[in-house]
Amino acid sequence: MPGSFGLFLLRRAIGVVVVSVAVTAVTYVTLNGFHAGDLLDYLNRAFLHFDLGVSRGRPFRPVTDMLRESVPADLSLIAGALVIGVGAGVAGGAVCAQRPGTLLSKALQGTAAVLLCAPVYVVGMIAILVFGKSVGAPVPLPFVSPNSYRPLTHDPLAWLNSLAIPWLIAAGPLAAMYLRMTRATLPEAASADFVRTATAKGLTPAQVTVRHTLPAAVAPTLSLAGASIPLLVGNVVLIEAVFGIPGVYRLIPGAIDNGNFPVLQGIVIVGAVFVVLANALADVTLALLDPRVRDA
Repeated sequence: MPGSFGLFLLRRAIGVVVVSVAVTAVTYVTLNGFHAGDLLDYLNRAFLHFDLGVSRGRPFRPVTDMLRESVPADLSLIAGALVIGVGAGVAGGAVCAQRPGTLLSKALQGTAAVLLCAPVYVVGMIAILVFGKSVGAPVPLPFVSPNSYRPLTHDPLAWLNSLAIPWLIAAGPLAAMYLRMTRATLPEAASADFVRTATAKGLTPAQVTVRHTLPAAVAPTLSLAGASIPLLVGNVVLIEAVFGIPGVYRLIPGAIDNGNFPVLQGIVIVGAVFVVLANALADVTLALLDPRVRDA
């Protein structure tokens, strides 16, 4: 019902604000100690004026400006990896569920097991050794090398080329998790009454899967997508270090070495708020697909 969905959105919006303020307060107190007046002033500036303070090291710049320059690269890497990971994982899980015991199913599950265990930092170093050799090749293969990132606004094709391999590496663990989740939930959804009714109407197995079974099995996958955002953010930091992508990682070592607390707390706050928003978006999408979630 529209009313229940509106109430659900209101609850989620309030939750996002409360958690974001709480995380910001805890981060500030951890790094600066508790002084009620200073804390309230910081919360006021952060949430009403988007002012996260000024860097204590050179250059002495507003932290918000420094993050504004770095976050687009992070968002590009996270968004692309999430799309590829969810798409590949759901498709692979559907294949494994429909063709259990086949060579293809075993190969996909074996690949998923490897991707879950392989450290993204090591995989990134191997990718540089393998794909870095394709630079200047007559075939336009994706290539990577340290500091090869190009912003989307400067050259869209170069942007795609510089992120193609990092996207795949960041998406690997996600795709493995989604594959296993889809493979586990799809058979259960296939046994539902509405699926048997669709089959009785003469739909082909592929049509039944795409139109009915897969949408019913996607709810746990969406829940996993929200829960996996922190893992993805952690992997993105490592991938940025390998490929020299100018995200927030480049700010962390210097801030730690110099005790630059305004930059550190700005990074923590922005990362935490992003995770909260991503989980809320996953919840809203899930509620659109499954009205029962709205009352949870």
